[in-house]
Parts: sequence; structure tokens; C-alpha cells
Amino acid sequence: MSNGYPHPMFNEHIFCGLGTGVGETGALPEAAIDEAVTAIVRFVRLAQESGVDRIDAFATSAVRDATNGDELVAAVFSQTGCNVRILSGDEEASLSTQAVMRGLHTRDGIVADLGGGSLELAHVRNGESLDLISLPLGSMRLHARHSGDMNAISAEIASSLGSISWLSSTAGLSLYPIGGAWRAFARLKIKDSAYPLDIIHGYAVSPGSVLQTANLLAAMSAQSLQRLSNVVKQRRAAMPLTAMMLSQLVARLKPREVVFSAVGVREGYVFENLPPDQRADDPLAAAATAFGNQAGRFGVVADALMDWIEPVVPHNNAERRRLQEAVCLLSDLAWREHPDYRAGYAFDRAIEHPFFGISHRDRAFIALAIYLRYGGKADDARVECVSSLLSKRAVRRAETLGYALRLAYRVSGGSPALLEQSRLVAANGKLSLILPGKGAAPNITRIQRSFERLCETRHLRPGKIATADG
Repeated sequence: MSNGYPHPMFNEHIFCGLGTGVGETGALPEAAIDEAVTAIVRFVRLAQESGVDRIDAFATSAVRDATNGDELVAAVFSQTGCNVRILSGDEEASLSTQAVMRGLHTRDGIVADLGGGSLELAHVRNGESLDLISLPLGSMRLHARHSGDMNAISAEIASSLGSISWLSSTAGLSLYPIGGAWRAFARLKIKDSAYPLDIIHGYAVSPGSVLQTANLLAAMSAQSLQRLSNVVKQRRAAMPLTAMMLSQLVARLKPREVVFSAVGVREGYVFENLPPDQRADDPLAAAATAFGNQAGRFGVVADALMDWIEPVVPHNNAERRRLQEAVCLLSDLAWREHPDYRAGYAFDRAIEHPFFGISHRDRAFIALAIYLRYGGKADDARVECVSSLLSKRAVRRAETLGYALRLAYRVSGGSPALLEQSRLVAANGKLSLILPGKGAAPNITRIQRSFERLCETRHLRPGKIATADG
């Protein structure tokens, strides 16, 4: 944990299938209980060996609804000493919603959390949950209850969704599907469409595209499903049901877009339990600060950089300022690398880092700007496919920001004091540069091309380059 940014140190998933038994008999299968307890014992031991001083364990729908859920809770306590908190349906929906709102930096939408035992839906406006509901429509439970009869499953989904009066008032909002089953659906779409980012979190697609893929999955044979190499083996057979659930939600909700999330009830639980002084207002800023502090040479220099570039990169738009600050926070992350590889290294770290509060377009903008700061070009093959996620104007903004930062570092070496002793001046269609005095100014010929490139990007005439002490 750093500045309100929860970054997993260890992440392992064990698929136990607890929800299958609840759908068939109302009870957790003994074999699934044994497998779950074995996994939890391992997780607790790993946490203890890592020096963790607090362990929280919670259970959701399958344990909540099972007639023998207390058996699993007792076994976990007996073997680990951990008390398992069983979340209510409303708590589960609320935590998932909080995770998505923070994790994707949004304040409006429908959050749909599909697990093995239940489906939680939440209607959010202006950051507040107006409606919450938990339905017994988990994928494993449905499949077991109807013995895999897709017509019967479809009818139950339609009936359950049709009984929710508030769904009809949400047309035009974004739909945020979360949970392992829908992450598998998103992974399949990413691979099959040759999408430029192999990242689920923030992956946005049109409702029509979702329906098209859902229809294809619904028509696949069992043999064809088992050949879906982009989907983990345990989830392949359930893909038609997963797709059917999503397609019915899309058809009923009529969302503006469907945005997949890699966070869920676990991350919501972490956010909920953070001390007030560790709850960052902006998870992107918190993550960039933590990453930048770890990688940079001079600590936090973002404020000095933001002031320095302001004449050519205005801060009058809140969303743009947010991204510009993130780029400034990350702008020194590759200084340890070989000069010939810094741009590529910086781009890869920025595009792949598990940031929260960020869309794929935002991620592409940040990575492109960092790449340009280290001397790359917007039309380089390495970044061209990612640049395709951005409008031409956004690419131009990234160029301006990247070139301005490159010039700032060439002038100051990244020193906050030397940044404060130098400045850009834009006036009457001309850009001038004042360098630090007392012998700290670089050779003008070494920065001339960077200065001219920045002028070209901003359509400004190159003005004078002079030192502060004349």
C-alpha cells in the first residue's frame, strides 16, 4: 500500500467450484470445501511469511446461501485462526460498485458482478448507489439448477431481469461487467479482434459488438468451446451461458458502451477498509506518485514540471490536467536504463503498469507522451498500434507534452531547482526559452533541435534562447 494505492504483492486464484453444489443440492460439495480450505491455508501461510500483520477473509454468495456454509467457515478458522466474514448480497454489490467507480474513475453506470453463485447489479449516479440487488443467477448455480438446459436458463434470466423495475430507467449509461466469467469473455474479444492492448481493465466495446460475439458463442458446439485457447479450461463450457447473461443485460439496459473491469469485490473490500488518511481521491494520481517516487531520481518534481510546461501545455481542462500530472510523475522512470533503450522501456512500463482510474485511451496517451519524452516518435512501429486508440488531436497533445518534458530535462537534468531557474515564454505566436544562469545552462546547440521540435508541434515561431543572467 502506498498513498492509497493498493498494489497486489501476490495474486493467485484457485477455482474450487463452490457454487456448483449450491445449485444442485443447496449445499457446498465436501470436495470443494476441502479444496477451498487447502487453498486458504496456503494463502494464509504465504501472507504470514511475507510479514503481513492483518489477514481478512470473506465469503460471498455460495457460502452465504449454502445450507452448510458454516462448515467451511469453521474449517477455515480451525486450520488458520481466521474468521471468515460472510458478506450480504447488498454488501457484495456495494463493494463491487465502489471498486469499479474508483478503478475506472467514473461516477455513473450499471455495475454487474457475475460470480458462480449470484449476479449483483448496482445503479450508480453521481457516485452514489441508487439501487442494489443480488440475484441467484450465478453461472454455476444456473447451470446446475437447470442441468445445462440453455432455454430454461435463458427464461429464468429474462424473468429475473424483467422483475427489476429500475432497469428501465438506466438506458444510455455505461455497463460495467465484472467477475472472472466476463473477464474471460473480454479476453476472448481482445484476442480475436487483434485489439492493440492485451489489458482487460478499461477495455470498452460497443453493445453491438458484445451481442455479435455472444451470438457466436451461443452457436458453438461443446467441441468448439474446448478449443477456445484464449479462455482458461475451467470456463470454456460456461462461455455460452456467460455470453447469454451479458447479451440479455445489454438488450435490456441499452448501454452507451460496455466497459470491462479487472477489479471487483476484493478491491472494493480493500478500499472500504483503508484508513481515511490513506483513501486517495484519485487512484491514478496515487499510483503514479508511488511509481514515480520509486523510479525517479529527485522525488516528486511533478509540480515544478507542470509549472515549467504550462506555457505550451495549458492546464485549463481538469481531465487533461490529470493525465498531464500523471505523465510528469512518471517522466523519470527510465533514467537507470541504457540510453538506447530508455524510450522503449518507459513505454512498456507505462502501458503495462496496473493503474487504476484509467481508460485505455488514457493509458495510451500517458505511454505515448512518456515515449516521446525519451526521444521516440509518434509514428514509430512500436507505438503506432497504440496511437490508433487516440484521436489526432490527442496524439498532438501527447507530442507537445512529451517534447516539452524532453526539453525540460535537457535544460535542467531533472533538478527542481534548475527547473525553477528556467522557463518557457509564449507570446505573440513566438516561443522563447530562458535557461538557468551561473554556469548551469546547457550548450544551446544540444537543445536547439528539441526546442525547434516543440515550437513546430505548437505552431509557434522559435524565439530567443538566453540565460537568466544575460
